Amino acid sequence: MVWRPYAARISGVAAVLCFLAAAVWSWWSAWHLPSWDRQMDLHVYRGAVLAVRDGHPLYKYVAENGDPFTYPPFAAVVMWPLGWVSEPVARVLWTGATLAAVVGIAATLLARRGIEGRRRYTALTLVGASVLLLSAPVQSNLRFGQISVFLVLLAFLDVLDALPRPLRGVLVGIAAAIKLTPMLFIPYLWATGRRRDAVRASAAFAACTGLAHALWPADSTTFWTSAVFSTSRIGNLAASGNQSINGALIRTGVVPPERAVAWLLLSALICVIALVGACHSYRTGRAVQGAVIVGCATVAASPVSWTHHQVWLVLAGLLLVAGPGKARVGSGAALLIGMTISVGGWLPGGFVADNVRLLAALGVCAWGLAPLWHRGTVTAHVLPGVRVLLRPRTVMAYAAVAAVAAGVVVAVVREAPVTVRVRTAGDRDTALWGAGTDECATFAQAPLPGGRPGTTLACESAVDPVGGRQLNFGAGTAADGTVTIQGQVGPEVARLVFVTVEGTRAIEVPLIPAPGPTGGPIRLPGNAAVPRMGPAPFPGGPIEDHRINGARNFGIAVSNTSHALLLAYGPDGRLIAEGGDKLRYG
Repeated sequence: MVWRPYAARISGVAAVLCFLAAAVWSWWSAWHLPSWDRQMDLHVYRGAVLAVRDGHPLYKYVAENGDPFTYPPFAAVVMWPLGWVSEPVARVLWTGATLAAVVGIAATLLARRGIEGRRRYTALTLVGASVLLLSAPVQSNLRFGQISVFLVLLAFLDVLDALPRPLRGVLVGIAAAIKLTPMLFIPYLWATGRRRDAVRASAAFAACTGLAHALWPADSTTFWTSAVFSTSRIGNLAASGNQSINGALIRTGVVPPERAVAWLLLSALICVIALVGACHSYRTGRAVQGAVIVGCATVAASPVSWTHHQVWLVLAGLLLVAGPGKARVGSGAALLIGMTISVGGWLPGGFVADNVRLLAALGVCAWGLAPLWHRGTVTAHVLPGVRVLLRPRTVMAYAAVAAVAAGVVVAVVREAPVTVRVRTAGDRDTALWGAGTDECATFAQAPLPGGRPGTTLACESAVDPVGGRQLNFGAGTAADGTVTIQGQVGPEVARLVFVTVEGTRAIEVPLIPAPGPTGGPIRLPGNAAVPRMGPAPFPGGPIEDHRINGARNFGIAVSNTSHALLLAYGPDGRLIAEGGDKLRYG
């Protein structure tokens, strides 16, 4: 008994030292990177704010690395103070706020656990914060300067009733206006009987969105009518870092529009399963578990769930570890390990290795259903005044059938991987690219010099002068089905990329310099005679050189262009030309 106070003090000091060590290491990990690779998302936030402040459209802004601003307009309102300080100061403040938010999340997680004693509660909070800090999602938030951890804190505080009653629901509405995924907490509030909180959350979302529309009506219209649907603006959604249902479908080879249908159906199914289990958890006194289940559903159902979105999975691991039962503690430990280090490389290649964290999120979504398996008929409040009698076991069976059916659909509509080859400056494959002796994209009529009557030939580029058409190409299909795309880009194009299926990795296309007006005499293919255009013969004299300085050639050989995109970007990273429709429809 004498040693108990000293043991408590020692454990408290150990918890403080553990947290400080994790915080220092996390800060160093985020800041030891080169300046150009340090907190790039924060750089995008601040750059977008400065662009809007200078009168530029919000969704035309592109950072130096090609990243655009992808959040709703209200996010720019929240981030507006970033424009008041320099970027180094913004980085320091943002990193400190992230560390504070992590402590706030850990404290909120433990607030409903019935822990006695302030010292013990503080020590456990710091231990939980240390585990969060060392996890991959929080490390990703620190490295990129991400806002995801703040959204988790807002939603967590709100749905666990940590706010005064008149304010409950407001933080969820604000979080949803900054980024749409927390909106799933609104039906959760409604379904758990907190109707006024759900109404306040909806009103807060509408008010924040309306404020942004009043400030920037054109940008708001752009987001809600087009940018919100352009998930490809976010990057390579097929990367294994995107642990969402949509990401898994892309990696599996499902193509639009079937992928969109499969994603919507599967996401709706997962959200329903999560809400049923979360509501049962809340009604049986496990409100923290219910909130975490809904949070994991947002990870699975979102069109894109990068590592920094997956903080909810770490919270699920902490809850499991704190619970009774060896199986539960073991599951929680395995989940925390999987959320701290990359375990996909240790697993056999394939679907499981590519989607291990998504599968974990789906498991958490179904966590709340386990106690319902043996229950009899229950009443579900679907809409105000509308009640449905359900047998949980029957609902689970139908859900399993729907999941199997969705898997069959995915297997049927998937396509073979698309193979791509790009032409380089030294590529002399005449069977694929042709002889390549003609430096003229087109021949056109031109008046004779000196105003003499008659016409001659003019050699022209495939693109127009500066300010005109900056991307032009033609495509042909070989006997083996390979599509060969050859064309030119204009002087305004700094980068050309080819995307086999929207959402997959962009392939850089080499731009091969093409001779301009000072590039020497024009050569005709195979020493052919001067072509004839129309019924009148053309004189056999010199051909007028109307080629454009700065035009460049390119070539792409691809097995399938049904869902392809060809995107040309300017020096500032903005998209200035797109050839997807021409590839798909001719």
